[in-house]
Amino acid sequence: MGKRNDKLGRAAHIKRHTVGTSNEISFSVLDAAKNELEGDVGKDAAARPSRFGHVSLFTLPLRRKKSIATPTKERGLLLSSGEFASAENPTPVSALGTVDVGSPKSDVGGPTTVPTGAPRKTAAAGSAAPAAGAPAPVPSKLVRSPEEEIALRKARRRLHRMLAATFVVVVGLCLAGAGGWYLYQDHQRHLHQVAQLDEALDLIREADETVVALDGIVANPLDAGSLAQADSVLAKLPAALAQLEEADAAARRVSVDLRESEDKEAANQTVAATGARTALIESGRQIVEQAQRADEAARAVREAWQRVVEADALARDAAALVADTTAEHVTASKDKTNAAVVAFADAQTALEALDSAYADVDLASPLDYVAKRIEAMGYALASDDAFLAKNKEEAVAQNDAYNRADAEAATLAAGLPDDVAQLVFDAYDQATGTLFETYSTARSQAGAADAFLRDYLGTTSK
Repeated sequence: MGKRNDKLGRAAHIKRHTVGTSNEISFSVLDAAKNELEGDVGKDAAARPSRFGHVSLFTLPLRRKKSIATPTKERGLLLSSGEFASAENPTPVSALGTVDVGSPKSDVGGPTTVPTGAPRKTAAAGSAAPAAGAPAPVPSKLVRSPEEEIALRKARRRLHRMLAATFVVVVGLCLAGAGGWYLYQDHQRHLHQVAQLDEALDLIREADETVVALDGIVANPLDAGSLAQADSVLAKLPAALAQLEEADAAARRVSVDLRESEDKEAANQTVAATGARTALIESGRQIVEQAQRADEAARAVREAWQRVVEADALARDAAALVADTTAEHVTASKDKTNAAVVAFADAQTALEALDSAYADVDLASPLDYVAKRIEAMGYALASDDAFLAKNKEEAVAQNDAYNRADAEAATLAAGLPDDVAQLVFDAYDQATGTLFETYSTARSQAGAADAFLRDYLGTTSK
């Protein structure tokens, strides 16, 4: 049998390894014939899984080709048995059955036959069910016509374009939404910042109630009406300063983030307005306090000088009595002179106390005058005592000394102002000169800032 197989192989020019060659088509047909000759028909080919996974080696195309009207010669091989093995029909009409190539149980490249009368497996019906443990069948590759492939590619391109357009739209909507949300948040921040600026301006308006009252006092700080309101206004200044400080902080905070140039300038002018008002309050407060102090010192100096005036009146009365030099007149003059000395001494004590309390007030000239008047009163008393002792020469000498001291006192009195309190006011003017300049500058700055803010708020100047 082996020799016959070799002869059959040499007669058909069959190679053992024909995969991918021109002999691959007729290999299964020749194996079927060989198996029939060897008597292997009866073995169950379905029980041996194919090396290629139960897929028929020859499958039908999806689209059946049109038959050619012109008859052609059938291709195949004439076997030694006299039968014709066709290469165009994968399933021979003979009762040899189908051939399963590459079964694991068969020899390598060995043929396997199917018993006669067994059900045939065709490409249309598919291969038999695999045995237990056999690998799952591999689906055949779907073959498409050129028209179907072009249509499929067009559909895929349309789908890709639609997906790309959808993606662009979605991204655009997301960006638009994010941009809108950002613009909304930015607008809300802007409104919040403008609202804070308005709150700062409201704080300035509240503080202006005290600032305006202070400005009225500073216009004439030594006036009786101004001095009467000074304590009430000074008590409100700390609250006004706190309001201005809060307004300044709010304006500085929003000026950094405001975008509009007008709003930013309004914030800067708010800062300028609060700063000017703060300087105005500080300088105005010192002016009012100096005015209160000056008023108090002036009243004290006037009271002390009133004692001097009283002493002068007593001294003049004593001098008038000695015009008629009798013992009775001299005694009465001596009593008046002693009363004048007491009055001058009281005035001197008061002026010295004021001079210590108000070091900036120059009370030297009043004190010199009082001292000279006290000296003159001493000479008058000495003259009266000499006259009563009937020491005419001593009485004349002491009277001459009195006249010289009285003349000097008169010279000092000529250098005194009509109102001795003017000495206090002179000191007040000197102490508050710089303060008034600072106040005036701050007032001008506040007015300039207020003019811009009134224009910004759309109001008119009153």
